[in-house]
Amino acid sequence: MSDETRAILVGERLDAIRRLLDDRGAPAALLTARRNFAWATAGGENHVVLSSETGVAGILVTPTEASVLAAVNEAPRIADEELAGLGLDIHALPWHDDAAMEREAKRLAGGHPLDDAALEDALRPVRCLLSEMEATRMSAIASSASAAANAALETVHPGTGEREVAATAMAFLAGQGIRAPVLLAAADDRISRYRHPLPSARRVEHRLMLVIVAERWGLHVALTRFAELRPPDADLRARKAAAEQIHAAMIEATRPGRTLGDVFAAAQAAYADVGHADEWRLHHQGGIIGYQGRERIAVPNDPTVIHAGMAFAWNPSVAGAKAEETMLLADDGPRFLT
Repeated sequence: MSDETRAILVGERLDAIRRLLDDRGAPAALLTARRNFAWATAGGENHVVLSSETGVAGILVTPTEASVLAAVNEAPRIADEELAGLGLDIHALPWHDDAAMEREAKRLAGGHPLDDAALEDALRPVRCLLSEMEATRMSAIASSASAAANAALETVHPGTGEREVAATAMAFLAGQGIRAPVLLAAADDRISRYRHPLPSARRVEHRLMLVIVAERWGLHVALTRFAELRPPDADLRARKAAAEQIHAAMIEATRPGRTLGDVFAAAQAAYADVGHADEWRLHHQGGIIGYQGRERIAVPNDPTVIHAGMAFAWNPSVAGAKAEETMLLADDGPRFLT
């Protein structure tokens, strides 16, 4: 992606923010949440602590200007490596003054700017519509995440530890400049006992599940993979087939103009069809993915309208089995990224 293409996209997003300001009669917006900073800057990353939702820099948007506010120890790297070519002014602030960003934003805006929380309901629908550039980036992340999962599962044999498998996947991703905000691993009975199994000291006997949510440029992809060290018995084969059937029904229901509630209803019907009518109650079923691991998790009767340009990661599960992939929805249907 050229700097010019990125700068054009950033300009369009700043204009979208300004329209929200105009609608609300507000002097400015100050966006510090990682998801919004990355979206507004088309991939700029403003974090230091991986687990934080708020970054160390904020983008201030007024009706006529846009600038980035950051502590003096963060400003040079963010200017050089995250925002080069975008034409955004950088304001370096004292690192020891916790109120410096808020005070400088108010001064530049001539009033109190709106924050992420005030704008989230309006920003999320716009943020979920991915550009061609973002689709290309997500495809690249997905390719690396799939390769990381394959590399990790190739190491699995009787006696391999869950943490060893997770470490292999994480090292592979790190070598590609990709982070894993979610990395789960479970061996044998832990697969059916826990929907979110953090890697433990447990060692594999017969099977292992690996779950990865990978992130770069602020964008996320998700997938689940299994290593089976012996042929599954009839019950496990049936459970795996059930999860795949439910997943297929959810994908078929994911079409422009429908709602997340429609997809959820299709999932509920599919769970009943495969003989696990209440299994959906034990874990969420996934939803829209993008600048968050899930921008919105679908719930019963969810009115959120589905549009082409959104990405989805559905993750139905039946104890011991799960299906999870990331896909991008086009006008004519889904395109799988993982």
